[in-house]
Amino acid sequence: MTIALKTPEITSKKRFQPESGPLTGLVTALQRGKSGLRSLTVETVRGTFEARLAKDIREGLSAELEEGMAVRLWLQVKGSKVKAQLVVPLEAKQVVYTGSREACIWVCTSKSCCRKGGTELLKSLRKAAEENPDVQVKQCGCLGACKKGPTLKMRGDKKVYQVPPVNAPDWLSAALNRN
Repeated sequence: MTIALKTPEITSKKRFQPESGPLTGLVTALQRGKSGLRSLTVETVRGTFEARLAKDIREGLSAELEEGMAVRLWLQVKGSKVKAQLVVPLEAKQVVYTGSREACIWVCTSKSCCRKGGTELLKSLRKAAEENPDVQVKQCGCLGACKKGPTLKMRGDKKVYQVPPVNAPDWLSAALNRN
């Protein structure tokens, strides 16, 4: 049996200049220098930008960040220079890769997504995942697609998906067949 789902992908390739303050997005590229991680490219629903990392956070992030990870950044913007003062991965490696479960799905439970059905999506996916021991369903903070909510992200996939709660069981089956 094949299930065909039309799940909108939320991506933006255009470059934009962010403002100072907090921002959430997906890491699309990591730039390393002689002394380790120097900057990262982040994709948000508004566009893509590159941010240099503050020197005091570089060492700790070198081992923790990977391409495709959702992150929350606190930025300082001066003219055309963007500096990340703090970067918090929304999916820690040591949590993501524990146990024998193969697939992991993160569901955004920020205020905006919850108003659009994020809590129901989380419950529906968890109920559907009970039948399959190879799947973990976790809640996470904002994935940067608030206007498109409710949203989710799968481990190993750079895309953020908009999934209505009623389609959760079918979406889970299709996603597992893809792995």
